[in-house]
Amino acid sequence: MLGTLGYSNVRHYAGGLSDWTSSGGSLERAERAPQTAPAARPGPDSAKGADVSTMLIDMVGRRTISQLLKIWFWMILAFGLVYWLSSFAGVALRADGVPENHDFGGLLDSIYFSFVTALSIGYGDVVPSGPMRIMAIIEGAAGLLIFGCVVSKLVSRRQDELLEQTHRIAFEERLGRVRTNLHLAMSEIRSIAEHCADPAMPPERIQTRVESATTVFEGELRSIHDLLYRPQELPNEQVLESILANVAAGLRELNDLIACIAEIRSESSALRASLRDIGRLSGEICGDCVPRDYAPELKDWMDRIQEQSRRMV
Repeated sequence: MLGTLGYSNVRHYAGGLSDWTSSGGSLERAERAPQTAPAARPGPDSAKGADVSTMLIDMVGRRTISQLLKIWFWMILAFGLVYWLSSFAGVALRADGVPENHDFGGLLDSIYFSFVTALSIGYGDVVPSGPMRIMAIIEGAAGLLIFGCVVSKLVSRRQDELLEQTHRIAFEERLGRVRTNLHLAMSEIRSIAEHCADPAMPPERIQTRVESATTVFEGELRSIHDLLYRPQELPNEQVLESILANVAAGLRELNDLIACIAEIRSESSALRASLRDIGRLSGEICGDCVPRDYAPELKDWMDRIQEQSRRMV
């Protein structure tokens, strides 16, 4: 190889590859990876068969449990009738090795065999013969498919019930947190207002407490705004009335505090932003603003909230 003779860069070898090979030099050639044949694509017939099977399964899956049970029951009777009618063609079911007669007793035995086949029990006292074996296989597969859909729907219904209960519990916990945080924010705002006129209270400490309280109040007010305008689930009216009453009381306490913290408000951009958002959100809460029609007591609290929001402007 050229590299063993000191030519680390082959392009710098003046003679080129032809001169090298003519002088007896050997070349290494990379082995080409064997080419694999492209995977065969499914033909139109196989794709059509898959589509038909998917459509059939989807059609069965869209049925309710009662509809599936009705389909299953009438399917059993239809197959039982086919087994019985086959006795007239000489291809009858066999009980203890003896062909079934095409009388009323033979009809009952055919229906019995159909039920046993659809339930995949297979006692073996009545067995199919000839082409009826294929019919029994088809019935067994159809019975398994329908029963599988019924079991799936039963499990899905139970899961939906558990999911609904979990969602309801989470929603109630969320409302509880909103009420608690509103109460804490309102208590903090009231406490700040009591110490606002105290000259011994450092302005930096008041500013920190005010910014924290207004931020909490703004976050819970935003949750209440979403609850009124984009409700995923409606709370109890008594709970909602309690929440709106806390909002109205908190806005009243906040308006009383604003007059005392005029200097802090002018210096704190975060406080101004929180108060601006609180005023905007509370201004959109009124009896005629929200899309849903609430009780008169709730609308009265909404109007009080909007009245307090006007004082913040």
